[in-house]
Amino acid sequence: MKQSTRVIAILLFLCCSISSVSNAQQIGLEVDFFGYADNREYKSIYTEDKTFFGAILSPKLYFALDSNHRVYGGLHYNQDFGIHSENKEHISPIAYYNYKNKNIDFALGLMPRHERLADVPRIVLADTFMYDRPNIEGMYFAFQNRYIKQAIYIDWLSKQSYQHRERFVVGLSGKYTFGNFYIADDALLYHNAKTSNEELDDNIQDNGIALLRVGADLSRKTFLDSLTIDAGMAIGFDRVRNEYDLRVARGFISNIYLGYKQFFLGNTLYLGDAQNLPNGDSFYHRDTYNRLDLGWTPFKKGNLEGKFIASFHFAPDQVSNQQAFTLRYRFGKALF
Repeated sequence: MKQSTRVIAILLFLCCSISSVSNAQQIGLEVDFFGYADNREYKSIYTEDKTFFGAILSPKLYFALDSNHRVYGGLHYNQDFGIHSENKEHISPIAYYNYKNKNIDFALGLMPRHERLADVPRIVLADTFMYDRPNIEGMYFAFQNRYIKQAIYIDWLSKQSYQHRERFVVGLSGKYTFGNFYIADDALLYHNAKTSNEELDDNIQDNGIALLRVGADLSRKTFLDSLTIDAGMAIGFDRVRNEYDLRVARGFISNIYLGYKQFFLGNTLYLGDAQNLPNGDSFYHRDTYNRLDLGWTPFKKGNLEGKFIASFHFAPDQVSNQQAFTLRYRFGKALF
């Protein structure tokens, strides 16, 4: 079925579903538009010199069974600009159940990635996932109160078949706040298993990263709108069974972020062992790396935000640069 036909079929199904759901207390519509122009002038090894330029439109309907239970259905329509036969035109369904109250957020299904994993550090999950794989396909659970937020999630990347490996990730992301100070934890386990073809001589890969940082939010102590500083340890491990034993890579990582009015600056420094990260940013495949972001938010009003970031990547072999403009507009409305 052609992509355009699939879009029409899914939208018709969702529209027809509105009239068929009689037990829902409320039916509503949410739309997320994300436009991106990300030019990556990368010169270092392990990195790909590439431009991401396109848009993702993500409409979805929700059916509220009560104040806590909702069922969502919709789609991501992802289109790179300059379409041709080798270009990407990708449709991903959105379909998940969500239980949510002031402390718990539980979701099961195909759910938008940005809503729940936007703040995961790049060393754990590369930001290209937001362009190429806008959904989490699995489960998400988070607990939060005034001082704590801790989430665990599983994202199923590939179901096992005769030609395809079974692949999935399990992740943690949390933050514990004590006055102006905080402790942040992030971790990811990547499991790359075998196909169902027993004749193939493939081996199981286990890969992971754990990140623990201690920081301070000094935003209220200065004239700046925001100022946060943190530092900690990154411990990665990698193993390919029957090929080599567990390899451990350790490093120091620090972050600083400051913002004033429409402008902001962010810097990340990594020092230590080179990491092997199939799902993380490829710049961490080296023992020294520094990323400097200079940003400007030309307009921000309500649920609309446009952001420009000039990034400079300092690596031992080369200095690379990146310019990105992103625009996100989200809105929602109760229909019945």
